[in-house]
Amino acid sequence: MNIVFEKMNEKHKKGIMTVFNYYVENSTSAFPSEALPDQFYAMLLKKLEGYPAYALIDTDKDTVVGFCKLSAYNTCPTFVKTACLTYFIAPEYTGKGLGSNCLSKLECDAKQMNIEHLISEISSENSGSISFHKNHGFTVAGELHNVGEKLNRKFGIVYMEKSI
Repeated sequence: MNIVFEKMNEKHKKGIMTVFNYYVENSTSAFPSEALPDQFYAMLLKKLEGYPAYALIDTDKDTVVGFCKLSAYNTCPTFVKTACLTYFIAPEYTGKGLGSNCLSKLECDAKQMNIEHLISEISSENSGSISFHKNHGFTVAGELHNVGEKLNRKFGIVYMEKSI
């Protein structure tokens, strides 16, 4: 397995949408209630302007196996030093250190952008992600209980933060 980071662009659309829609359809980790059409990708790229975003490519298989990105926490200039981070990795590639690699890369990019605070918004059902973030220096900032409903069950949102 040889994974490289490529700046997200149009050529990654199909692979990224496949990974993201897997989580849409099979978990509460991705919040939409149904798979998103490929047209969503153009809106995603537009929203990411000015922030780093990467496709994770398995060069042995020449396939997208995940993505990671920073985005604005809030578009008001008051919050310019705070960013949200997101990563989704194909299930067969989880537990192999890719999440740590993504976080390290995004933290480095954030520091270069003078970002001082990172926020992660996580489904309360995603105990693996919550543990991952705790193990990487994030703390729980709060939780909204039972605010989401998907797959015939209610779930909350855990907000985690880290100063860098």
